[in-house]
Amino acid sequence: MFREIWLSYGKNYYADDKPLQLFLRHVGFEGDEDLSHLGQYVSTKMMEVAYVVDHYARPVLKRWSVRGREINYVQVAPEHLEAIRQLLKYGVVSKPLLNQDLLYHFVSGYVISDAGFFCTITVTEQTAYGLAKYGDEEAKAYYLPNFFKSESPWLGATFYTEVQAGSDLGSTEAVAYQEGERRWRLRGIKYFTSNVGLADAAIITAKPHPPRPGAKGVAAFFAPAYRPDGEPNWRILRLKDKLGTITVPTGEVELVDTVAYLLGTVDTGIYIALEILTIARIDNSTAGLGLARKALWEAYLYGQERRAFGKRLVEHPLYIRDLVEMEAKLEATLLLTLKAAKLFSDASRERPPYTPSYHYARLLTHIVKNMAAWVSIDVTRYSMELLGGIGFLEEFPLAKLHRDALVTSIWEGTSNIQSLDMAEAFFRKDAGRAYMEEVSTEISKIRDQEARQKLSAALAQARDEVAYALNDGVEFHSKRLLSTLGTLYAAVLFQRWAEDLGEEWAQAMSKIYIQTELLKKDIDQATARKAAEGLSWMSL
Repeated sequence: MFREIWLSYGKNYYADDKPLQLFLRHVGFEGDEDLSHLGQYVSTKMMEVAYVVDHYARPVLKRWSVRGREINYVQVAPEHLEAIRQLLKYGVVSKPLLNQDLLYHFVSGYVISDAGFFCTITVTEQTAYGLAKYGDEEAKAYYLPNFFKSESPWLGATFYTEVQAGSDLGSTEAVAYQEGERRWRLRGIKYFTSNVGLADAAIITAKPHPPRPGAKGVAAFFAPAYRPDGEPNWRILRLKDKLGTITVPTGEVELVDTVAYLLGTVDTGIYIALEILTIARIDNSTAGLGLARKALWEAYLYGQERRAFGKRLVEHPLYIRDLVEMEAKLEATLLLTLKAAKLFSDASRERPPYTPSYHYARLLTHIVKNMAAWVSIDVTRYSMELLGGIGFLEEFPLAKLHRDALVTSIWEGTSNIQSLDMAEAFFRKDAGRAYMEEVSTEISKIRDQEARQKLSAALAQARDEVAYALNDGVEFHSKRLLSTLGTLYAAVLFQRWAEDLGEEWAQAMSKIYIQTELLKKDIDQATARKAAEGLSWMSL
C-alpha cells in the first residue's frame, strides 16, 4: 500500500532517470546491473523503510546491559539494519575501493539519496578509504577485510567535530598519546558523531601529544569500535534529537584511552582528514540532488493526475513553468557535480603534497557542495508547494525529503566554509587559472552564436568579480564568487551537452538555465513548452 502515498513507487531511480543516464554517458561512466537493481530496491523497499524509521522507529541509545555493563548499544529496528546491509550488497562501498573508481560510489549516492541511510554509507566509505590508502600494512591486513565481507560487513564513522571545533579543525582539543611503535591512545570529546552505535570503526582527528597549535597539529587515526577484550573503545554519551536524517544515529562520544592507529604521518594528518572529508562533500552533493529528483518526480506525477479549474495541473502554463525551471536547475547542477565527482575520483590516487589536478578537483567540489545543497533545499521545498496542502503533511514522504535536504547546506562544512575553501583553492592553489582556461575553452566550442555571446559576456563579468574581490577582500566576496563561478560553469557545460545531444528539449532546457539562473532574466512560453517535452520520461 506504500504506492498509495508515494507516486514514484516502483520507478527505477537509476535506469528510469533519463537525464542521469544521458549525463553518465556524457562523462564516460558505465554502470552495471547492481546499480539498476539498486534503483529498483530504493524506490520499492528502502523508501518505505526510511519513512517508517523516520516516523516511528528512531534509534535509541541503551548504555547499560541488564548486568550493569556499559555496552554502547544503539538499538535500531531490524528493518533499518537490514536495509543498510542490502544497500551494501550492491557494492556501493566495496566496488569503488576494489576498482579504485569512486564515481561508482558517488552515483549510488544520487540513487539512494536518503540523507540518513546514505550518511551511513558515506562514513563507511570514508573509513574504509582512509584505512586502505593511509593505514599501515598491519592495520590494513587485520581490519580492512572486514569492510568487504559478504555477510554483515563493517560500518564506519568519522569523528571530527568538537564543541569548539567544527569546520575549524585547528581548534581540536582531543589528544593522542603514542603507545609503542604503532598504537596510540586518544582522549577527548567528539560532539557530532554520525553513525555512532552502528559503526564498527571510525576515522578520528586528534592532536599528538604535546599538541601543536593550529590545523597542522591535527593527525588522523583509525580506531575500531571495540578493543580486543570486547570492551567499547569509546563511550557514547547521548544521541542527538535532529530535525531530519533520523535514519542515521548521531551522538556525542567520549574518547577514553581509545585505541587507535595513525593514518599517514603526524605532519600530513590535516591533509588526510580533509581528503577523506572531500568524499562526504561530493556525497552530500549527489545525494542532495537525488532528494531533489525524487521530490520533483513526485510533483510531476501528481500534476499528471490532479485536476484544477477543469484541467490537469501539468496543463496549466504556470505549473509547467515551475517544473521546467526546477528541472533546468537540477540538471545543470547534476552535470557539474558529476564532472567534479569524476575529477576527484581520478585525482584520489594522489597523496600530499597534491598536484594542480587535485586542487582543481577540490575547487569544483566546494562549488558543487554549495550549489547542490541550495538546489536540494529549493526543489524539495517548492515540490511540496506544488502538491498544495498535502505536501505539508507528515503522513506523506515528501515532507521528510525536505527536512533531510535542509542539512545538506550545513554538515561537511556550511556555505560560508565552502566559499572560503573554494577561495583558498582558487587563489592560493592557483586552481582559478585552470578554471578560467577550461571555461574559456568550452565556451569557444559552443556552436549557438547567441548562447556563446551570452556566456562569453558572463565569463568577462566573472573575471571582473574576481578582480574586485581581490581588491576589496576575498573573504567578504567569496560566497558570491562561488555562486558566480559555479552557475557560469554549469551553464557552459549544460549548453555544450545540449548541443552535443542535439535534442530540441535539451537546448530549450539549457536556454532556461542560462536565462533564469545565470542572467536572472525571463523566459518565453514557447521555450518552456519545448523544454517540458523533456519531462515526459517521468510518467513512462
